[in-house]
Amino acid sequence: MKFIHTADIHLGAAPDSGMPWAADRGSELWETFYRLLDKAEKSNVELLLIAGDLFHRQPLKRELKELNYRFSQLTHTRIVIVAGNHDYIGTQSFYKDFEWADNVVFFRKNHISYVYIASLNLVVYGMSYDRQEITEAMYDQLRPMRRLKDGRPLPEGCRHILLAHGGDSRHIPINQDKLRQAGFDYVALGHIHKPWIDDRSPMAYAGALEPIDRNDEGIHGYIQGILSDKETKIEFVPFAERSYITLNAEVTPDMTMRQLAESVKGLLGQCGRQNMFQIVIEGFRDVDFELDEGMLMRLGRVLSVRDHSVPDFDFQHLYEENQNNIIGMYIRQISEMDISDELKAKALGYGMKALLETR
Repeated sequence: MKFIHTADIHLGAAPDSGMPWAADRGSELWETFYRLLDKAEKSNVELLLIAGDLFHRQPLKRELKELNYRFSQLTHTRIVIVAGNHDYIGTQSFYKDFEWADNVVFFRKNHISYVYIASLNLVVYGMSYDRQEITEAMYDQLRPMRRLKDGRPLPEGCRHILLAHGGDSRHIPINQDKLRQAGFDYVALGHIHKPWIDDRSPMAYAGALEPIDRNDEGIHGYIQGILSDKETKIEFVPFAERSYITLNAEVTPDMTMRQLAESVKGLLGQCGRQNMFQIVIEGFRDVDFELDEGMLMRLGRVLSVRDHSVPDFDFQHLYEENQNNIIGMYIRQISEMDISDELKAKALGYGMKALLETR
């Protein structure tokens, strides 16, 4: 059986609010998810697992209708969904009584239940959030069932998948050791936005399909797998349209602002101009150099500029002029420390910058 495991789609989010490109980012979340549905259809994927936070907030009814239509167009795929802490099933949620297409299973209960999918000879276990925070460890004692609730034995070769959203103290703490020993054929996790595959058991976080904010750095995508009678094989597939990247740019004492901007522009091109960047300026700059953050912000999808550079002081001259005050004492103490020249240079630079700014 071929399956796709995704999570944390966050439809309805508006990433990078206030930035010039922000208007497109919300629609890109929908477009990437629809690309994933197209991928499932073309690849004859039999099962799509959505491990919570399909929406960033309570979904609108028209949004559910649009999504449900797209789900209904899949000819080979069964879809199983749980609600997470962002799209929890509140008292006024349209999730409560929405009628999904025949190929969709949505876990509405706030406690663990299961669905047996006869066509796949598969049991999927899951629960949805009914509030933003759940601090109980809901999955620690869960084990695959041997019989259906009506007492009938499960068919030979039946497989078991747990679909779970959580993993921190406020959102269903997850004991990974207990899940490893529970005996599931696959544990499909959501809530943590960075992808992670366990190296000791068939368990994984798919991570966010698209990065949602500047903290979601790194590669994003989904998990694809094959579930057979003997084993579960899974792999991570990069799929996101864009990435958030922290870009370190080096400034030198002989650089002008224009030269620094040209250097940063080249780095942006190397990393992909479709991505979003946080630029960190490092190194030593001329004492009279003035950083023009606006010039760098206009070079592309730049979210912020942080200046970690330090002026390239003439420490010998400063020491000779300040031997009897705190500046001279600081230069002398750092110079006598048993540390590397690189660390000593940074300590002198940062410290002198702070001392001179407070004079």
